[in-house]
Amino acid sequence: MSDTGNTTAPQKLKINLSNVERAVVYTAVFLAPYATFRFSTLFFTVSDFFFCISLLLLTIDGRICSKALDNLTGLWLLAFTVLFVGMMTGSLANGDPVRGLVVMAQYLFAYLVLMLIVLRSDPTEAYRLAAIFLLSVMLIDLHGVITFYAVGYVPAAEKGVVTGGKRLATVLRNPNLAAAINALTLPILLFFWSSGRLKSYVALPAVSLILVTVVLTSSNSGLFVTIVSLGVFTATISTPRLLLRLASGAVLVVGALALFGSKDLFPQTFQRRVLDAISSGEISEAGTFASRAALMEEALQTISDRGIWLVGIGADQFRQVSVQEAPVHNLYLLLWVEGGLLAFIGWMMFSCIGLLLLLAVRKGNGDKSAMAAVITTIVAILIIAFSNPHMYARYWTIPVFLSFGLALARLKHPPEADQPLGVHRWKPVEALKPNRGAAVVHPLEW
Repeated sequence: MSDTGNTTAPQKLKINLSNVERAVVYTAVFLAPYATFRFSTLFFTVSDFFFCISLLLLTIDGRICSKALDNLTGLWLLAFTVLFVGMMTGSLANGDPVRGLVVMAQYLFAYLVLMLIVLRSDPTEAYRLAAIFLLSVMLIDLHGVITFYAVGYVPAAEKGVVTGGKRLATVLRNPNLAAAINALTLPILLFFWSSGRLKSYVALPAVSLILVTVVLTSSNSGLFVTIVSLGVFTATISTPRLLLRLASGAVLVVGALALFGSKDLFPQTFQRRVLDAISSGEISEAGTFASRAALMEEALQTISDRGIWLVGIGADQFRQVSVQEAPVHNLYLLLWVEGGLLAFIGWMMFSCIGLLLLLAVRKGNGDKSAMAAVITTIVAILIIAFSNPHMYARYWTIPVFLSFGLALARLKHPPEADQPLGVHRWKPVEALKPNRGAAVVHPLEW
């Protein structure tokens, strides 16, 4: 009797601990876009707090996967090491070592710790986490659109959902960020739609909500990366079903515009910041391009004057030497000037590893939905990096890991037939076993 009790008690504890951890990580992923929900002035959000609890529970339960990216995990660690060495070398030699440690701690959490937490071996968990993040962004968009038309700008000491310039900032309090997050979330939505896990009557309104949100933000960079994401995903998957779906959506949009209005249908801010710049061909009219271009020129001048190659000026030091006292909103230049080419190469290696995952999927089962999600996410994050400083915020890396997780799920557990979200039909185990005597080649072995 005692033996039975001794064996069942740990099992119950393990099951309960797993369920608690699952609820915690779901909460963390759902809150990930809400960067404004943070503790004091520290860049440590409520979502980060739940991620830390999830990591603790995974450690206690012994469920941390040491090879979250399968055979590519070692290369990912190498990429981070190169980034770390570049940034810390510059900080120790020319800058502030304390700031270097603070910045690299943020990168460590965003690029390594979250990888261990978000990437799961269970394909069902990969789908659920991606769906939860997608739902969170959709709720942010819905709240923002309703507030934009029903409430509008409300003068306050803090930034609001709608800015004084009549741009939708959502609860993220930043129009450009809101548009960029939507562009990064789009590959997840298109993956669920193209793979048949999300029905058209749900996917079409969701895509429309993203497009409306991006338009209301009046963000040139956000609109550009959104259009590119749609184009890259469509070009990669190239299936008649998806083309038909997108064509039907485009016909509805074009028909509505032709029937109900002209460019006056768009918000005045969007017309002034985006449409006028497009129609005139003057890129200087596109929002704050002039000030950002000046920062880029200043960064290039600093690189040239100081002869920066392998060793930079240190983390967070560009704002100290800049005339505008601000970081350059171009991650490539910022990494180069502060961390040297080592930091620049290290960050670029992350995208190269994503391309290796893409090749692994192509070599494995050739799942076009997974391939499209990976390549679209990589292209989107590379474009977004042109208009942002240090990208260690969690809302940048989580969509990347979620897309990678979807690809790994499809690679390791290819479904027999695509099902609506929440319904899984996998091939029988026997069908996945290799023939005796046949050589087994792992898709991620290079």
